[in-house]
Amino acid sequence: MPVRLLRVILVLLLTAVVSSCRKPPGEPVFVITPGVPPSPAGLESTASPSETIAVEQPETLQLPPAVTPSDTATAPAVPGVRVISLSIHGSLYASLEAHGCDRPDVISAHLVRCLWWRMNPWRDICAGDSLVFLYADSSEGIENQTVALHYIPVSGSAVQPFSVYLFRKTGDNYPSYFYSDGTEIAELLNTMPISTFEEITGVYSEPRGDHVHGGIDFKAPEGTPVRTARGGVVSRTDWNFDNNGHCVEIAMGGGYSEIFLHLSSIAPGVAPGASIAAGAPVGAVGSTGHSYAPHLHYQINDENGYPIDPVLFFGTHQRVLDGADLTAFRAFRDRCDGMMSAGGLQ
Repeated sequence: MPVRLLRVILVLLLTAVVSSCRKPPGEPVFVITPGVPPSPAGLESTASPSETIAVEQPETLQLPPAVTPSDTATAPAVPGVRVISLSIHGSLYASLEAHGCDRPDVISAHLVRCLWWRMNPWRDICAGDSLVFLYADSSEGIENQTVALHYIPVSGSAVQPFSVYLFRKTGDNYPSYFYSDGTEIAELLNTMPISTFEEITGVYSEPRGDHVHGGIDFKAPEGTPVRTARGGVVSRTDWNFDNNGHCVEIAMGGGYSEIFLHLSSIAPGVAPGASIAAGAPVGAVGSTGHSYAPHLHYQINDENGYPIDPVLFFGTHQRVLDGADLTAFRAFRDRCDGMMSAGGLQ
């Protein structure tokens, strides 16, 4: 057999073996950790090195005027809070409706955002599970009005009982949710595309009618700065505007790209072919395209154009309260527990 033909056969066999070991499209093969971003592959930038969009210092990125960091830990005011206790049968929405709750669609959406970090609320809820929660018509001026909740699964469930409480950490612009021990429930990306946000209102793979969500939604006031996590070369902007609104896609290298949707505006110089450094401004939070409120839809696509979970791509961490914050949180937690146990205001 000719040597050249033998080499061709070996190459084909090796290709087949490698292909059989590849993970399905949309499933990452590694986790990128914080550090130097990979060089973009397969894209030539029309911008010279001197034209690369640089990182702005944090103090030059002005937050919307209404956003003011908290100097001290703050427990939300709870006058007028309602204590709701129910046994779940059917969907969470149906259970709230049967209980006589006003706007069961809104309340169930808010509750799900507190549940999805510990369980899959579309799959793991079982008939007979119990839910006790404090709900307020107004709390810290944010959309989600769940002040605290206990989730008690039926015996034999794979889900363990847990509780969450709304609390504003020192230095934060908005309150967040914490477990009983003071650990924040949200898993924050190790490299964040937004410096401050009110709440994560959408997670990867969340069911949405006839499709699943392909990224993470960060609810924030219009104008909140948005940054590229890894940097790279801008591949396109403002495509499919009716759905995406003002949007940017940046090729990060290795076939991976990061996508920003529903922006109110795109930062100067961010145009196809431009190089952009990690941490540089991309634009600002908005509500353009198919959007009901200001938020950033942040998405990672693989080399085949399939969305992958940003959590798996970047890795995550959870913040933990300590010091005076933890002391204040424990006092608020105990007050909420007393209210939920008694089933009424205290």
